[in-house]
Amino acid sequence: MPVPPKAASSATAAANRAALQELAFDDVRDFEDVRRGFIAELPDNGVIRDAAGDLVWDLAWFSFVEAGEPAPDSVHPSLWRQSQLITEAGLYEVSDRIYQVRNHDLANVTIIEGDGGLIVVDTGSKAECAKVAMDLYYAHRPEKLPVVAVIYTHTHIDHYGGITGIVTPEEVSSGKVAILAPGANFEKYALGENVTCGNVMSRRAAHAFGTLLPHGPLGFVTDGGGLALPPTGTFAYLPPTDTITTTGEKRTLAGLEFVFQMAPDTEAPEEFHFYIPALKALTCAENANHSLHNIQTLRGARTRDAANFAACLDEAMELFPDAEVHYGPHTWPVWGKDNVRDFLGSQRDAYKYLHDQALRLANHGLTPIEIAEQLDLPPALGRAWWNRGYHGTVNHNLKAVYAKELGWYDGNPMHLHPLPPAENARRYVEAIGGTERVVELAREAFEAGDYRWVVELAGQAVFADPGNHIARGIQADAYEQLGYQSEGPQWRNLYLTAAQELRDGVPTTGVQSTGSIETVMAMPLDLFLDFIAVRLNGPKAADTALTVNLDLTDGDQPGPHSLQLANGVLHHRPRHTDNADLTLRLGKAQLAGALLRPGALAAAVEAGQITADGDLAVFATLTGLLDDFSPYFALTNSNA
Repeated sequence: MPVPPKAASSATAAANRAALQELAFDDVRDFEDVRRGFIAELPDNGVIRDAAGDLVWDLAWFSFVEAGEPAPDSVHPSLWRQSQLITEAGLYEVSDRIYQVRNHDLANVTIIEGDGGLIVVDTGSKAECAKVAMDLYYAHRPEKLPVVAVIYTHTHIDHYGGITGIVTPEEVSSGKVAILAPGANFEKYALGENVTCGNVMSRRAAHAFGTLLPHGPLGFVTDGGGLALPPTGTFAYLPPTDTITTTGEKRTLAGLEFVFQMAPDTEAPEEFHFYIPALKALTCAENANHSLHNIQTLRGARTRDAANFAACLDEAMELFPDAEVHYGPHTWPVWGKDNVRDFLGSQRDAYKYLHDQALRLANHGLTPIEIAEQLDLPPALGRAWWNRGYHGTVNHNLKAVYAKELGWYDGNPMHLHPLPPAENARRYVEAIGGTERVVELAREAFEAGDYRWVVELAGQAVFADPGNHIARGIQADAYEQLGYQSEGPQWRNLYLTAAQELRDGVPTTGVQSTGSIETVMAMPLDLFLDFIAVRLNGPKAADTALTVNLDLTDGDQPGPHSLQLANGVLHHRPRHTDNADLTLRLGKAQLAGALLRPGALAAAVEAGQITADGDLAVFATLTGLLDDFSPYFALTNSNA
């Protein structure tokens, strides 16, 4: 039976009450803005189901977050306030011809009415949720205009994964619907991130986004920038038909002119902002939210450039000074020219401050942890609700700036070649006097409310002896209190999920992989084969050499290709090689099946779907050297 969570301690309750005096809780403008333009609630009381009738989304999951009620002791009051704001859900008018459906999914769907057609900006993560958004819009607008364009603002799955709930592949392939996206490498980053590192990222995302936690004041509250990622449903992908690569490019969509500003290497590797002059409406995509964003995601992704965040927001203010409304794919809009400039300028300054001050202290010789302990945003920035850490936090963003500019090594040779965690922990525990002594010290620290030190002490005992339930229990108790004290929802989720797993063990279900078969099949061939190379067990393959020629009959790169294995490395080239051990003539789907499912090649050859010339055992050797990934590995003790 799962161990139930424990209540907030007196130390946690006191820490959370103190936050009420430190932040601007008398500023209630956001509560007025979040309801502005309300048209209709989500249908079916916010319940969304898939074609089989299985539950994808239920607004009732968040019913415990009651409007106007004070925060419980187990939730930081700032996170509680933000959660009260983002549980407001439904269809809203942003401004003339612009509408949003919010909190039916992690991200908003924005619908812009052109002349005779609709432009949809971002799709949310799941097709079922996107369809509900469009149906809700159509139910409350007099003219049923067709969708003529979809805009992906950036490469993250919660902004393109719902695409087939809005348009069909046939509508796109026929030219009836255009899909616009930023950058020449949009697909590389959109699909590669979710597949190549998808297994570990999915596991870490389940911690960061609270997927495995029960909803409630002792568990998952919200994700801060949005309610949550739907735990089930259909991730989809349709490739762009038009890409924007240069600031100043324009497109006319359904009679409206869109002016684009490139913002690469900010919140996503490929991202853009755009302005609609006729509507004086601006979106800076996910570079401007009612939340501080991540410079380094806790789920794991490429580290971002805080200085570039600031520079792109500053450029947007210069390029589009007449903007009278700013809307985004998360949270709610900002109205009024002066308010838009205040909002963008404040967020710009927050990212620039983090960047510059982290490097100032680095130049004084401070390490990332020391920098994060010393710095906070100045009051004018830090008390602005839109700069609070509901996604990124000041603490881990400062460490990310250091890592981005200076790398993982902090200059101390002690950290250059340390012992592995489990071995280090065994020696640590032995030096202190054994596990019982470590646990005794941890209990004393817990009673004193010194939870960070408890986590360190008990964590060494857990790494030294993962089966020690006493050590696991005291570390879980400390993680839990740290979670209750966290303003940042991802910190809360990480702490509380760690506590849950220390008590109940590593989960065996509940982690939804972003590397779905639909995503894999949408990947360009070279990116798919890069992923196969990542799966190769190098040490096991070190003494194996083989070559397979491929004649691909369809897909994005038909024609001759080859796979070459030597020295524990798998290469692929867009041409045949001489003296191949095996030549296969097949389609892209057959190739994916043969590489991803052992035994699929022989069955397909026998069925006449694949033509083979050479030794089929060579391919079996190759697939036998590929690792399978499971997302159910330990995060609170060593997997080594």
